[in-house]
Amino acid sequence: MPSSTLISVVFALITIALVSAWVGGYLDRYQKIAQDHALDAMGENRASYGLKSALKGQQLSEDEDLSSLQNDTADTVGGLVGKGGLGEGVGSALSEGL
Repeated sequence: MPSSTLISVVFALITIALVSAWVGGYLDRYQKIAQDHALDAMGENRASYGLKSALKGQQLSEDEDLSSLQNDTADTVGGLVGKGGLGEGVGSALSEGL
């Protein structure tokens, strides 16, 4: 029993330290690095992901064909500024500012 209590106390202290660092803003640069790695693994950058999210954010119609067209348009426009797209340089420049 004492070892499980010790583990619980250590876990609680680590959790409090991490939450305090997160609220204080000390983890922001690491969060940005982690996000960049995740987007890179998906073949995107911040600009392409933001465009896709904005264009797919709210479905304009209940019609399945129009929703599909909206999603395809979002993927195409986001892909233009994503990795390997025609506007990759523009997307990379925009991503640096985000």
